[in-house]
Amino acid sequence: MIAGLGVILIIIALGIGVIQGTAADSNTVAITFVSGIGLFLIGAVGWFGLTQPQKHFDDINQPLDDGSHGHTEPHDEHAIVPAAETVPVVHH
Repeated sequence: MIAGLGVILIIIALGIGVIQGTAADSNTVAITFVSGIGLFLIGAVGWFGLTQPQKHFDDINQPLDDGSHGHTEPHDEHAIVPAAETVPVVHH
């Protein structure tokens, strides 16, 4: 949220500068812009420190655990029928 607030402050500073043009107070725009950059950096560093994405990444070579714990057999005997055991229905 802090990084998002920083982005909002940066956008507001740029918006003030564009709307007011040469009449804009450059000190106010600069302070708002620098504050937004500071908040964005604090939020990004805080997110990186809390979530530590370098330690929790998906390894594409490791399959995702689907929750079946290695059980691939269906519990319902009628759920999957191999094609060799089915009898084709022929209509005349």
